[in-house]
Amino acid sequence: MNPVSYALSVTWKELQVIAKDRVWLMILFLMPIGFGAMVVAANPWATSGEAPAIHLDVGLVNDDAGDFGLEVAKSIGGIQELVIETFDARAEAERRVQQGEKAAAIVIPADFSQRIDTYTPTAIEVIVDPAQPESASIVTGIMNQVVAEVTIWGEVQHGIRAVLNESGLLASASPEQQRAAEAQTLGVIMTRLNELRRNPAIAVVSEDLAGVETQGSGADFFAYVFPAFTVMFVFFIVAVAANSLLTERESGTFRRLLAAPIPRWTIVAGKMLAYMLVVCLQVALLFSIAYFAFHMPLGQSPLALIVVTIGVALTAAALGMLVATIAKTPKQADNIGSLAALIMAGVGGAMPVSWPPIFRAEGFAGTLSNLTPQAHAVDAYFSLMAENASLTQVLPQVGILLAMAAGFFVIAARRFRFE
Repeated sequence: MNPVSYALSVTWKELQVIAKDRVWLMILFLMPIGFGAMVVAANPWATSGEAPAIHLDVGLVNDDAGDFGLEVAKSIGGIQELVIETFDARAEAERRVQQGEKAAAIVIPADFSQRIDTYTPTAIEVIVDPAQPESASIVTGIMNQVVAEVTIWGEVQHGIRAVLNESGLLASASPEQQRAAEAQTLGVIMTRLNELRRNPAIAVVSEDLAGVETQGSGADFFAYVFPAFTVMFVFFIVAVAANSLLTERESGTFRRLLAAPIPRWTIVAGKMLAYMLVVCLQVALLFSIAYFAFHMPLGQSPLALIVVTIGVALTAAALGMLVATIAKTPKQADNIGSLAALIMAGVGGAMPVSWPPIFRAEGFAGTLSNLTPQAHAVDAYFSLMAENASLTQVLPQVGILLAMAAGFFVIAARRFRFE
């Protein structure tokens, strides 16, 4: 039997052994799916690409009977994030806020329209509940936007009035005719402004480096979460590989294999190929589920996904060999391999608990993260899926993964003893 055929037979035998271990199969394949499903349950908006709905209970007191007060009240009532309840008295609205029943109370003063009409400073009060600072901030921000619209009307109206008065065009007109002329001019200008808002002359478009228009969506969310969980559990193959190597050494299998006229590298190559195939199957299965069930994007380069996956698989298999040279027993290999996978996943950003990912953060945390293979694996997958990167653009991450794999393999080959 030639060395290649022997290596493949070792691979087949190793795959059969892995297939019989149901516990590790659940850890490698079912647990990532379970974690992904939990993330979906916690963030259902991500599948639809829509932000979670915000509904804040707010009280409204409109003491102004003028046009501007009515316009503000109408604008507030049309805001989907606010659930408005109108009160006749300010005291009642304040009481409901104090009792925590309302996140805030909006009070439009009695002279609001008059002051805007005479171009005099005025203010709308927002009475907030100090126990709900986030809600208060949201209401205040919304009101600033509403008031900004009314301020434009006031500014334009004042400008029209000033121009007409200074020009003397309406000096001989009656007050009613002057107001009619002002209203007509104001209507024409504001109609044009509203048209520009709906169809702006200058549009802001978000594009990636390849010039493809991008929009934030739930798909981008999954393009980080699922690859992160996948990479996290891919590296649990380290414990499987280390355990298998030490078990065969303890049982004397290696002694019998070494008695055969075959080079030692065929044994190692066959085992590493088996673990690499398991990793590739993990990635293919989990990404397929994420793609069909949650519409996770897969990017524009299938070849790049394959290359990155091979790099990840090689690195995980080589790290398994390295752990086998550190552990003294199969049980110890299990513990060291599992603990290393968890710690490196946390440090490397393969536990998707924050945004932006830690491997793209600045400072010590980002530097430490990039010392792990998990960081470069997740970064490469996210670049391909969410940012439509090409194979060339993820070659640095692939190169780092291959360099780490080579380093792990060289150290393991020097330290490992078959007997």
